[in-house]
Amino acid sequence: MIERRRLLLMRHGAVDYFDAAGRPYPPDDVPLTAAGIEQARAMGASIARADLAIDRAITSGLARTRQTAQHVLETAGRSPPIEHWPDLREIQPGHLPSISDHELRTAFLDAFEGPVPRETRFLQGETIGAMLDRTLPALQRLLADPSWDTALMVLHGGVNRGLLSWFLT
Repeated sequence: MIERRRLLLMRHGAVDYFDAAGRPYPPDDVPLTAAGIEQARAMGASIARADLAIDRAITSGLARTRQTAQHVLETAGRSPPIEHWPDLREIQPGHLPSISDHELRTAFLDAFEGPVPRETRFLQGETIGAMLDRTLPALQRLLADPSWDTALMVLHGGVNRGLLSWFLT
């Protein structure tokens, strides 16, 4: 019987959503920046120093989470297969050009400040409730699986906030 399990929940490393020419990357293909790679390697070094065995490694499958997990595990000297769970993808924004400049800050931040009603939309897109309805079952599936002691989940800021709020409430 497992006495204690660890769930290492981290956000992907730093990204730039625009290429050098100022064109946006396709949302699913946003790569890590050099700083993001260094952040992932720093986490891997911390895991190695702590001598943590990683039994499971889970990402949303988006490029930035896959790359972060790969750098973390390589630096840590750990080699579990990396699983990609699409239901843990980032909260989906709406059509950004339809949001005026003066509404953008509010549309972005309101979804993450204080107690947030389930019907709150992130950038006029997916609601907080819909994001929780698809991500919490994935988390609960992982927690119900007794085969692991330490799992690394490399996800996204909004998803991590939602999962943490579930743990805290």
